Amino acid sequence: MIDIPKELQVTSYADAVNLQKRLALQVTTKDSIKKMRNVCAVDVSYKDKLANASAVIMGVKNLDLIECVTSTTMIKTPYIPGLMMLREAVPIISALNLLRNNFDVLLVDGNGQLHPRRCGLGCYIGIIVGKPTIGVAKSLLCGKIRGDWVELDGKRVANIIQRKKSKRIFVSVGDKINLRTATKPVDLLIGECQWLPEPARLADRHSREWKGAISATP
Repeated sequence: MIDIPKELQVTSYADAVNLQKRLALQVTTKDSIKKMRNVCAVDVSYKDKLANASAVIMGVKNLDLIECVTSTTMIKTPYIPGLMMLREAVPIISALNLLRNNFDVLLVDGNGQLHPRRCGLGCYIGIIVGKPTIGVAKSLLCGKIRGDWVELDGKRVANIIQRKKSKRIFVSVGDKINLRTATKPVDLLIGECQWLPEPARLADRHSREWKGAISATP
């Protein structure tokens, strides 16, 4: 069971910003991956006052679907740019707690170090989960595009992946992985004409399939 530690539970804007600044110093960009057989992706969709989070585990080698779960929770925080952790952490952790299978790498729909305070949703979730975590963002939050990568404060913090006739995605470190390694599974799991890596695409699709059940929040 994954729990959000009390010291990481904040509600106010000021406390959340300060927490991000502290956690940014804890993010590890050193690889801790010993194997990369199964990848999990999580995504969240919203309807009225509900958040529907889906977690999908797939095998990297054959793209076999191992498990898919969905958890519906109440929304307690409005959308605040740069503070997605306040809104999406509980739904994501709730979905991850339903999984019965293990995974080696986690893909989060959002930014990792590609963030004004170097601590996006991917970093926050990665620190809580304790597994190699990658932020996969669908839009550019900050930084300057330099060809196929993004610069922030003079440093390379994200890589850009784009297939023909598809949109760009921005890959950044969440935790316990370096940027080069983080880019490999994301690139590998994207089809020739797809936009998102397959586990993330399925998580996005399943999160939009509303079943109406409200699960207990962690």
